Amino acid sequence: MNRSTLTPLHRRLVEQLVYFDEQRIPFLDLHFAGKQAERQKASQWLDQYVSTVESLLHETAGNTTSDLPRVVIGSQVTLHYVEEGYEEQLTICFPEQTDPDAGRISFLSPLGRQLLMHAVDDTLRLEMPMGTAEVIVRAIRFVDW
Repeated sequence: MNRSTLTPLHRRLVEQLVYFDEQRIPFLDLHFAGKQAERQKASQWLDQYVSTVESLLHETAGNTTSDLPRVVIGSQVTLHYVEEGYEEQLTICFPEQTDPDAGRISFLSPLGRQLLMHAVDDTLRLEMPMGTAEVIVRAIRFVDW
């Protein structure tokens, strides 16, 4: 696959696959040092994430829109809070790109981890510091910032 002919979405997905292939051990060492049980779970979770990204590359081939069927790193997710009746948009990003004021949260954050790999119309019970909240994933779109 020639990277120069890829859409921005597909280029980013391929970059993520390359990153997690080449940087898996340093990534786990950095974020899960001294936490063997968490590291093992994170490693399995990364395997699942990589599989999801590989599937998305095939599912979205020829797609010219920025809509995505699943939440991945680089997704802007529109959440509908059922009890409160409001919507919020969050962008899932790598830890070094986090900017809460701009709505960018790390995929390693508790909220980011809970959202990653979910689909449009999924109903989730999110565990947050102030309690739980039932949300519906209303939209997922790729953002290239």
